[in-house]
Parts: sequence; C-alpha cells; structure tokens
Amino acid sequence: MFETTMTGSFYRTKEVEALLKNSPTGEIKDDGTSVLENAENLAISDQLHPNGSSSGLSWVSNGEQRKSGYTTYIPNRFTGFSNSEKISMKFSDQFYSELAEANQFLVRALQEARTFDLPKITDRLVYIGEKNAISEARDAVKHAKSLGAKRIFIPAPSPGVITVFYPPGKVYRDHEDYLFSLSKELSKEYRAILSVDGVDLQIDSPDLAMAKSLGVEWAMDFFNVLPLHVQAINEAIAGLPTERIRVHYCYGNYPAAHLTDPEYSKVLPEILKLKVGTIVGEMANPRHAGDPIIIRNYVREHGWPKKVKLAAGVIDVKSPFVETPETVSLKLHNLADIDEIGPERVIGGTDCGFETFSGLGSIPKSIALRKLESLANGARLEH
Repeated sequence: MFETTMTGSFYRTKEVEALLKNSPTGEIKDDGTSVLENAENLAISDQLHPNGSSSGLSWVSNGEQRKSGYTTYIPNRFTGFSNSEKISMKFSDQFYSELAEANQFLVRALQEARTFDLPKITDRLVYIGEKNAISEARDAVKHAKSLGAKRIFIPAPSPGVITVFYPPGKVYRDHEDYLFSLSKELSKEYRAILSVDGVDLQIDSPDLAMAKSLGVEWAMDFFNVLPLHVQAINEAIAGLPTERIRVHYCYGNYPAAHLTDPEYSKVLPEILKLKVGTIVGEMANPRHAGDPIIIRNYVREHGWPKKVKLAAGVIDVKSPFVETPETVSLKLHNLADIDEIGPERVIGGTDCGFETFSGLGSIPKSIALRKLESLANGARLEH
C-alpha cells in the first residue's frame, strides 16, 4: 500500500470566491468568520473522503482556500509592491500561440480575469507575512486533527517562481540579485510555517520546469539558471527539518501540446540536488507519463538519494478521463519496481493542484473527486 497525496490547490467554495474577488490583496484575512473555516474543512474532507468514500488521501492540504492563487497573494505578505500600479508578466508569443491552439477559451478567460496583472515592484521586497503564515498553519493543524487527517501541508512559492510572475524592473541588479534576495526573505515564510508543530511545508516550484515553456525573460538560458533556482531553495530551507519539506515541480497546469517543455533528462539531475524530504513531480499526463523510464536509466548509473521520497503524479488534473485504480497501480509500480528507489520511497500524487487560480480549474470538481477516489483505491491494490 502506498501513501497518497495531491498538490495543494483545490476547488474554492462560492463564498470564498466572492470574498477573494473583493480582496485587494489576493488573500482572505482570517477574521474568525465561518466562511473560511467551512471552506478549508470541506477541502480537507474532500481529500480524505472523495465522493463519500471511506478511504482517501493520507497527506492532504488546506486547498489554498484563503488565497486566489499560489503566487497572487504574495504582495500581501511583502513590502516593496506598488499599491496602485500593476504590470502584466510577459510570456513568450510561442507560449500563447500553443495555448490558443489547444484552448482558446482558456486564453480568453485569462485575459478577462487578468490573472497575470499583478502589483509592480517599486522597492526591494521585504517579507512581513509571518503572522498570516502562522495563523494559516495553525488552522490547518486544527482542521487536520478534527477531521482525522494523518498529515497536512501548507504550500508556499519558491523564490524562483516569484521571478516568473513578478518582473523585477530596475529594483534589482540582475536575476541572481533578485533570486537570492527572495530566497532570504521567503525563508521567513518557510520558517514561520514550520514553527507550527504538526504541519508540513510544500514549496511550489514550477520554475524548475515550466519557466522554459513560458519563455520567461531571465536574460539567461534556462538550463544555466536552473541550478541557481535549486540553490536558492536549498539556501532558504537551510537548518529546517527536511523530512517536513516537499518541493513540487511541474510544466505548467494548462492544457496544451507542451512541445516546449524542457527535457526531463536535463531537469532530473538538478531536481535531485534539492535537500528536501519529498519531491512532488508531474508524471501522469501523456507528455510526461514516460518520465519514469528516464528516472530508471538515470538512477541505475547515479543512484537515488536515500532520504528522498517521490510523490509521483499518477493523476492528470488537466484531463476529464478518470484513471482506473489499475492504471494508478501500474504507474506507481513503474517507479516502485526500480531497485534503487523501492516502494517505500514512492507516494501516489497528482500532477498539479486542481484549481491553481480561483475559478480556473481545468476539470469539474465532480470528476476530480472521482480521480482522487481512484488514486486512493489504486494505491491499495496488490500488484
């Protein structure tokens, strides 16, 4: 039997969505109202008992209910952002072309929601969000205990993914200055979360793969900058309990051909330098379902870090096809049967979160619940 988990974001309730739309900060303040508490309890319950099932996931999240997105709340926890000026992140024309070819509706939705129009940086960013981070972590532990969850984690962005969504302008000397300044400041968020007993930290780091697909302008080649982004995470978590830290990498939670995704054979060696307890990776969708072969070939020569677990995406959050338990089991054993890894280091997971930004899920919640049910059942199947 394998442990099971998912990747952070889950469907926000209508009441939460209404509050988020009226929030100037991208985050709902915990003011003791029942709306937020009910939403977080529901998100956790849906993971523990998808479709009312008696069995569900063993490692859950709070569903990011109080945040409009995994990066959009950041200006609420830092000084250095403009209160009035906004700037739109410039992704490559190739990215938008590929996205439009597959899903013109999503492009229009992004444009209308102006999801990537975010506050402009006007001064060096300084973290001031410890109180919010601790409050969120304490609430997560309270909900987890009341609902019987074995483990619960809180997501927080990596230093590198903030450089994807928030252009530094002329505030920082260069990309490295910006990246490692963020590393020092975000370490405060990570430490605040882990200061609460009973909660784990997930560092969301799509920059470790997705940034190449988006065509982010770092003035450096993606594969030259990738080691720096890994180093920035390692420096931010130095001295923290690695067994309570997981890092999520992915290629972007959007439906498209993904022809510009970076070669996994080049990404994998850098990801394995992360000094964390669990790596959470995208491996379910047709573009990356073959990545276990690359892992097998790599670890036969170089081995696998003994203290690192792999939460492999075996559920595709972008497709309405519902995986069978047998499909889940097969994908898990594709990794567990690699001698250098073994079943004790494999966890069943999802490629990404189900609703990365509020109101922008790729599939209906009813289908997502069926997928989570299959994940839990497949993890228990004898092979």
